[in-house]
Amino acid sequence: MLVYVIIAVFVLCSAITSGSIVLVSQLKSSYKSPFFSSLLFFLVFYFTFGYYGIWGQMILESLLNSFAGEEVISRLSEVMGLLGTPFLLVASLMYVKYARDLSGRRTTNLFIAFYLLLNLSVIIIPGYIGFSNPDLEIRLLIRYYLIALSTLFSILGTYYFLIPGKGTPLLPYRDLAPLAAVVPGLIILQNLILLAYDKHILLALLFILIYFLTGGLSPVYLKYQANLSKLNPTEKALPSFDQFCEMYKVSPREKEIIHEICRGLTNQEIADRLFISLQTVKDHTHRIYFKTDCSSRSQLIRKVNESL
Repeated sequence: MLVYVIIAVFVLCSAITSGSIVLVSQLKSSYKSPFFSSLLFFLVFYFTFGYYGIWGQMILESLLNSFAGEEVISRLSEVMGLLGTPFLLVASLMYVKYARDLSGRRTTNLFIAFYLLLNLSVIIIPGYIGFSNPDLEIRLLIRYYLIALSTLFSILGTYYFLIPGKGTPLLPYRDLAPLAAVVPGLIILQNLILLAYDKHILLALLFILIYFLTGGLSPVYLKYQANLSKLNPTEKALPSFDQFCEMYKVSPREKEIIHEICRGLTNQEIADRLFISLQTVKDHTHRIYFKTDCSSRSQLIRKVNESL
């Protein structure tokens, strides 16, 4: 029964991951706003840590449990978790940048460098101390680092969402407030579970589920709840009349006739204008209808207008 629960949680996490990335990719292609790029990078690194640093440890322990000692498994798991922390570090930076972008703030290279150096030192120092002291559990250090880093970026995100900066926020306050409240709430919940974790598998699965739900919250909220009408839509190049004719493999002469039909000329007027016979116009028109899957002038004109 427990195996099915683990599989169900893993499938659900995979669905949250793929759905979130698809939603943000759609929003990114529809709007010019740079915060969608920051959010997309956040999701990629956040979920990468989720699979590598969290799910990876569980899978490693289950695979090695039958033929490796507990100390070996523990050390490999610690190494895997430690190597995964840079993904979480970059994810936290991208979340902070995403919050700053949304609030209208400009994120400088100096800010990024300071943030990364500060957090990298927090990773390197405990890692060195842990490997130098065999009696010290690196797993606990990683756990506390995860708690500290997630708390840090959620607090910074909340601050940037709620406290106006010099720039103009890209979304109104009423749309930023829910993000400022719910994400830290989920972070607090997952951190409480992490503090209480005692190698109970169901507690671990609950933590993992909340971790992935935290990442998937922003894309769903922005897609289905936030008012994005003030954002600048991406300018999409409209197809030209030439592209319409090319798409339906219309010949140069048929192209001229379509143009005259759209101007409202009759068959006789088209024949007189193009110096061809009335029957030739009718033959061309018949072939045009066949190529464009139309049955009347009005349908052809409507199809041309809808395509441009």
